[in-house]
Amino acid sequence: MRELRYTLVGDGSSDRALLPILNWLLRQHVPDGELRAEFHSRGGSQQRLSEEMKSALALFDCEILFVHRDAERQTMEQRRQEVREALQELKGAPPHVCVVPVRMAPA
Repeated sequence: MRELRYTLVGDGSSDRALLPILNWLLRQHVPDGELRAEFHSRGGSQQRLSEEMKSALALFDCEILFVHRDAERQTMEQRRQEVREALQELKGAPPHVCVVPVRMAPA
């Protein structure tokens, strides 16, 4: 059985709620594999996104990196560009997926 390890870098601790959704998504493509998820919260940190991603990758070895950024006042493309630029600062980063909800759901 193949194991797929992934890490989600979230804006805050509530983004942990995305893990079951990502598990469901990955299960569609890896039906028989074992999924191992790790979560790293930026937690309101003022560090640059690239530094937070670097920290997450140092803590958690993964094959796919999911990076969640709320759209807030930015467009989805602006958030994607932000993630791409942060990844360019990292050496040897795994494949990544931007997770950018356009509208936040009420809590």
